[in-house]
Amino acid sequence: MIYETCYVLRRRAYSETSLLLEMLTSESCYVHALYRGAKSKGSTPIDLFAEYAMSWRPKVGLVTVRSCELKHTSTLVGDALYAGLYINELVRRGMHENQVVEDVQPAYQATVQRLEDGNADLDVVLRTFEKRLLKALGFELEFHREQATGDAIMSNSDYLFDPSLGFKKSTDADQASYPGHVLLNISVDQFEQPDTRQAAKLILRDALYHHLGESAPKARSLLSAKQYREVAYGSVAHD
Repeated sequence: MIYETCYVLRRRAYSETSLLLEMLTSESCYVHALYRGAKSKGSTPIDLFAEYAMSWRPKVGLVTVRSCELKHTSTLVGDALYAGLYINELVRRGMHENQVVEDVQPAYQATVQRLEDGNADLDVVLRTFEKRLLKALGFELEFHREQATGDAIMSNSDYLFDPSLGFKKSTDADQASYPGHVLLNISVDQFEQPDTRQAAKLILRDALYHHLGESAPKARSLLSAKQYREVAYGSVAHD
């Protein structure tokens, strides 16, 4: 029997009393599970962003939850809720069923905790998570050097960005580029300046699109849309 703490990234109705769950475990494993009787009287309610202690038997593919206990509830409201749904979507798109990706769970947990803070700067929280997720998945962006040459990024130079090749010094003033000082700010998570925030959003969006597929930008575009919550909570199970 496997016993782990888990966050539920998505829940869908399976029958009148059961749920299909997509979970991120304390071992940074992405698990699909059937929770029989989840909606029955006396069962532990399942909410997103809450932490649970669960058990199931080892199995390839869909597992069946044997026990479930609530450990901690996180309440996200307003824009923080949609930001939470967005990071759930990124994790789901970036990982495969039963895949273990080291460091995803700590990054996710820290982000949920920051989103609980009503004074948190959502731009900073989301950009930091996107950077950590890409790194954990093996797609780290090196904002402090040119990937091809290894040369350090210079604050007074401009750079082109290719999601598959990294940053390259620009030699054409007419090409869309990013100032070196902005890239260096992003490298140390200093997002105070508007130009740094905008550049980080564009660069990380392109990287997510390239590595995770078209669904990543779709998740971003739905960040503040009501229908995204409906999709995430889903009332019907699909094949």
